[in-house]
Amino acid sequence: MATNKLKVMLSFMREINDGNMPTAADYEITNRELWEIIDACQDEGLIKGAVFSRGGNGNRILICYTEGITLTVKGLEYLDEHSAAMRAYRGLKEIREWLPF
Repeated sequence: MATNKLKVMLSFMREINDGNMPTAADYEITNRELWEIIDACQDEGLIKGAVFSRGGNGNRILICYTEGITLTVKGLEYLDEHSAAMRAYRGLKEIREWLPF
């Protein structure tokens, strides 16, 4: 089954806001898939503090350092705008029930 990346993104941001640091295993996806989601969140200005090591400028991510990731004001507003989806989200313990479409 395909992973709903937008739901993973919302969940990741919510967990960051709640003081947690979810892992790829929590979402049953690869590290690379989670790193790409983190990269997209940072590119959109929703989070800050992620540090990436790449195999050269513009190349794929080799590793992502997640210590110190925080939501930006734009990220907080994004979560607020998607509060209807977040009401159904109960946290990492039930993530597998929430992710499937």
